[in-house]
Amino acid sequence: MKITHDNCDNMAYLYGIEVNAAPDPLSYWTPERKILAAPMLPYTEDEPMMVPSANAPTTDPQLADLSVMPFTAGGKLYYTMDGKDYVASASILKKKNLLLTAAHCIQNKNTGNLGENYLFERCHGPETYTEQLTFRTVALKEQWYTEKKSKWDYAIVVLNQESTVETPLQFSTVGIADKTVTVFGYPTNYYDGESMVYIEGTPVRGADSTWMIPGCKMRKGASGGAWVLQDGMTAVGVNAFISSPASASFIGSPMFDENFVKLYEYVLTLLGEE
Repeated sequence: MKITHDNCDNMAYLYGIEVNAAPDPLSYWTPERKILAAPMLPYTEDEPMMVPSANAPTTDPQLADLSVMPFTAGGKLYYTMDGKDYVASASILKKKNLLLTAAHCIQNKNTGNLGENYLFERCHGPETYTEQLTFRTVALKEQWYTEKKSKWDYAIVVLNQESTVETPLQFSTVGIADKTVTVFGYPTNYYDGESMVYIEGTPVRGADSTWMIPGCKMRKGASGGAWVLQDGMTAVGVNAFISSPASASFIGSPMFDENFVKLYEYVLTLLGEE
């Protein structure tokens, strides 16, 4: 991918995939490469542990029913970064040609290096998927690289094709403290990352515009999976960071706020919409 800096008020980078700049992702991702791809590790944060509400404990990961929302909108993400092949998670968002994932699946925040060979398999399961979609461009906040903070760890992808999903996820900036949310993705510590799993938990406020769910056991490979309200339709977060080994278990998300809204509005301009 090449990088183009857009000096708009949204302070967003736009990454454009050049034609013939990399092998065709559909050809690149052979069955052998998929098997050998490593799970992307969410960035670790040493946040103080917070106790969830006693009446809403975090559940253990369980298999998702890919025939129902919000799981129908989700899938597994394959890509290459710094010469290594990785897997992560993502979801169709708002429009059938837009995708939500974590910024650290797009750009290494320490080096600034970008990924390539992106392939999204919606409703991925063991040796199956509903459809394969490739990236056209990706937008994320400039601050992800300049500030290197988890509060900016989200990205919106413009796909080359429209998904066949009936209804994409919506998103909201509503506060989610004391609400029960569903969190899903493809962590490799469950079913080797070949099946989507989910948990239900209650977020608590983290430091610097983030949310955390104490007790979540999903680890590597869950990066980029969505947090969704109990309506099964509304994304309110994305898997971005996990506890450091010295901390009690949790998974964290950047807060969806006016900065996320501005990024989405910026993406609409890329589509020729206002």
